[in-house]
Amino acid sequence: MTRRELLALSSASGLLGQPAKFRDPRNLSYPLQAVEGPTTPAELFFVRDHFPEPELSLPKWELSIEGRVSRPMVLTFADLLESPTREVEAILECAGNPNGSAVGNAVWEGVSLGGLLNGAGIASDAVAVLLEGADSGRLLQNSPELPYCQILPVETCLRPVSLAAFKLNGRYLPRSNGFPARALFPGWYGMDSVKWLRRIKVLGPGDSATEFQSSGMNTLYNRAVKSSSGALTVSRLTEIQVRSVIVWPADGARLIAARYIVRGLAWTGGGVIKSVSVSTDAGRSWQPAQFESAPKPFTWVRWKYAWPAASGDHVIMSRAVDDAGNEQPLKRDLSRKDVYELNFCTPVRCAVR
Repeated sequence: MTRRELLALSSASGLLGQPAKFRDPRNLSYPLQAVEGPTTPAELFFVRDHFPEPELSLPKWELSIEGRVSRPMVLTFADLLESPTREVEAILECAGNPNGSAVGNAVWEGVSLGGLLNGAGIASDAVAVLLEGADSGRLLQNSPELPYCQILPVETCLRPVSLAAFKLNGRYLPRSNGFPARALFPGWYGMDSVKWLRRIKVLGPGDSATEFQSSGMNTLYNRAVKSSSGALTVSRLTEIQVRSVIVWPADGARLIAARYIVRGLAWTGGGVIKSVSVSTDAGRSWQPAQFESAPKPFTWVRWKYAWPAASGDHVIMSRAVDDAGNEQPLKRDLSRKDVYELNFCTPVRCAVR
């Protein structure tokens, strides 16, 4: 073992090498009210697993780059640490985030995916990239046991902000969030940011990815819209939709009549949040909220609203608009027949006495 490999492995000791702690897939999220700073602490970052956490050995972990490349590569963790890195502050949100809590904002550090692909000599006719994790299982009842994988357009993978990330908020990724390395695509829903990344395969126009179809992954994470004529249009989920959530007060809160500060978060995919409005009468009237932090691409913005709460029952809602003019919907679109992109305004009911 070389000196650089020894240093790399020593600095990451304890993260791998022990048996996996969890034998079943996990679905964990934490109250956003617990996040006090601009970023989500690692111990409060949500976890979504499709399969059980894989057994991995850091000295044996490798990331291969293959397919439509002229120079196939196999990288070790030490290779990643010695490569040029960059930091990106970005949210990660579950595509099926029902109550707003399955989202986190962090400063990620890693190696540019575009740099890795260009270093491997990506073909000029490449159209897509398959990303494969080390976790595996049966995605559907009748599907074979296969590794978790996703396919993304090559343009998305070549963006400067797309990473093979190995750090979160200045520390190595928690094992539950994908250590040794995970993909990260700022502005896109989290299912594409494959955890425990081990294989990158570049696909050309006529190439197939049998594992993607065989596992049934092509049937998940799709937007399904039914027209008035009954026709169903299916398209792949990509960018995060504009959204805001109320962090305080909590739904069902009982308060005394007083002046309160309603607080929340807002985010969007490709642009920045332009404004947030708040209603305390179930959407009949709206007032502007104030930003507590400057809006930036890929991250959330904190907002607040001064509310003189009078006695009675109140329904508080927040609504965000981004700089592209995308407005958070008041209600779920009834034409949607899927369970994703649940970014409609969520009511918070409060009783003031």
